[in-house]
Amino acid sequence: MLLNFFDVDTATGERSVELQVGDYPQLGLQSDLLVVSAFRGHYAPVPRTLLGRLHEAYGLRLSELDVALDLRSSPLKAWVSAPLDLGDQAPPSRFKRIAVVEGAIEWQEGDLVPWPPFNRLFSLLALLPMRGIACAAVASPLLGSGNQGIDALSHVPELLEAYREAFRHLPDLERLILFDKTDRHLSVLGEAIDSTLARVDAQDLRIPLPTGLPGLERLNGLLRDRVDPRQEHSSALAHDLGELLEILRAEQIAPIALGIHARRVVEQLVLHSLRDVPHQGRLNLYGGIRQLRKRGANRWLISCLDQVREFGNWMGHPQAAGQQRQVQLYDVLAVLSSLQRVLEEYPWTV
Repeated sequence: MLLNFFDVDTATGERSVELQVGDYPQLGLQSDLLVVSAFRGHYAPVPRTLLGRLHEAYGLRLSELDVALDLRSSPLKAWVSAPLDLGDQAPPSRFKRIAVVEGAIEWQEGDLVPWPPFNRLFSLLALLPMRGIACAAVASPLLGSGNQGIDALSHVPELLEAYREAFRHLPDLERLILFDKTDRHLSVLGEAIDSTLARVDAQDLRIPLPTGLPGLERLNGLLRDRVDPRQEHSSALAHDLGELLEILRAEQIAPIALGIHARRVVEQLVLHSLRDVPHQGRLNLYGGIRQLRKRGANRWLISCLDQVREFGNWMGHPQAAGQQRQVQLYDVLAVLSSLQRVLEEYPWTV
């Protein structure tokens, strides 16, 4: 379950940090790198730990993995596995490699943030492109807050700023996913995100949907029918479509979850539609919509795409002083209506 998220604008484009709550293998997260923390040499898959769940769900043992990058003798005290083959029957959450951050947890002078495992993780991510290891999406628990005993609540403000700095210095990193089994620690981090973004509405806001809402059943059908298994983007798209279906099955809607998943669905459809269009650099949703406009896409469709994008931005960007506003039912209905029009006409004629 998506608890919270925020966007970071960088010179190389928009990036996001998101908080996910639940059993990791079943969260449906797609990442290039899964990060775990451990004491050196203590890799036993202990039940009720992340290492235990990786063994139960994927049959993985850290001690049996091939090492592609070994930095355990350096101050980073970390290593990265070779590419993994999880098999077709693996749980919904997928990852291409595992990174292990291990060793002492004491803070040292000069650390980016007084939370050493994260400090080392960000430094490790900066090295990976030089080794030919691509990591656009990284999934990580709150490193060190389990058996290693770091106080997960005492460094929240510094950690948020560390995330921002990490994105600014890691141009290849697009998505950082923080997950935990419960919202005990993540809710505190989420409250700090709400405060940083000057959100009027808290992360736990839920807006009741009217019963018998016209078009809602049709929208559910469109969400179920839009995944083509032959498309390269189907795995990531299927996850966000599935999340939207879960959101709409509930009697109450979480605007934050609706904003990020609707925006991602639209972004994947837009970029897939423009996969044969030459462009410089990474094409984002804003640029993709502009490209569709230039190619003669219907103006009403463009306005609907923009509305879904802007709602996602509203949920994820800091609010300017004096411009904060509460999300109302009609805002949610407007986004759902725009999303329905976008899906109704896909694939678009351009």
